[in-house]
Amino acid sequence: MIEENREKRRFQRIFFSIEDGVKGIFAFSDLQRGLLAAHIINISEGGLGLALSKDKKNRIAQGDHVILTHITGIQGLESLTNVDAEIKWVLDDPSLEFVGLGCEFLDFPEPMRDAIGMFIDSWYMK
Repeated sequence: MIEENREKRRFQRIFFSIEDGVKGIFAFSDLQRGLLAAHIINISEGGLGLALSKDKKNRIAQGDHVILTHITGIQGLESLTNVDAEIKWVLDDPSLEFVGLGCEFLDFPEPMRDAIGMFIDSWYMK
């Protein structure tokens, strides 16, 4: 039996291009590592897809716990501040210009989850 190719993600997401300029600013629990900015290429109630400049790829790894301090380059997501997250996967393909990262929100407060859901709903209504 051939199984349909279905989306397995739990949450609806929206996508951005690098040119959209939507960025997440991240802090590390080890404050000596400073802040890290990455392009947000998608967002859902469960997490973020990120694109990171290859020259910064050694600053972050799968399993790292980070704090999304805030998002820049878009209105409507200002309430997403100081969100705990984990880097779930890293894709460093030589043919790509950026390193891809999958970031899952941890202990995500319901009001913030709702804010993302409403933002996504309004995005699709445009």
